[in-house]
Amino acid sequence: MINTDHPYFFIKNIIDSESTYSLSRYIYLPDSLSDNRIIDTTLGENFSTHYINSLLKNLNKDQELAFHSLVKTKNKKIYHIPMIDFSTPTLDRETYYRLKNFIDYKILSNMFFYSTGNSFHAYSSKLLTHKEWLRFMGSLLLINPANSSFNIIDNRWIGHRIMSGFSTLRWSNNSGTYKSIPQKTEIKLF
Repeated sequence: MINTDHPYFFIKNIIDSESTYSLSRYIYLPDSLSDNRIIDTTLGENFSTHYINSLLKNLNKDQELAFHSLVKTKNKKIYHIPMIDFSTPTLDRETYYRLKNFIDYKILSNMFFYSTGNSFHAYSSKLLTHKEWLRFMGSLLLINPANSSFNIIDNRWIGHRIMSGFSTLRWSNNSGTYKSIPQKTEIKLF
């Protein structure tokens, strides 16, 4: 069900077998404060295409599958995988320079981008502590140009994620709400 351009393959390359990872099944509710999710956790050693395809296959009609930023190590330490939910329909040079001005180089230089049909998602392999993650989420708010209606980053997503204490990005296209399943893409710099 997923192909090699799916974000699973990026995540699979950065996880370790002894840490715990989370995904959730959820129903998107626009303009809602609630974030009702059914959370599934798994060890990295069980994080396989078979596992993901099984979760996708068992989604209810209106449910979507999302991957969480939380990484819980065997030593009970918690880290986050940096994630971004864009609201812009294009990833171009201007977007890249705004990212470069506000996101730490170690995060941005290890970031991969995925087209969702309407906009984009991004993931970085640079793990963050919870304090670093909060700082990162704050920096995302600064990427959108001041005094402009043009938004690069989805501010509502940031609000929901900070309130939940972790980031999530959609990995499915099950409900008919979205145009496509996320697929790897590149920023067009030239």
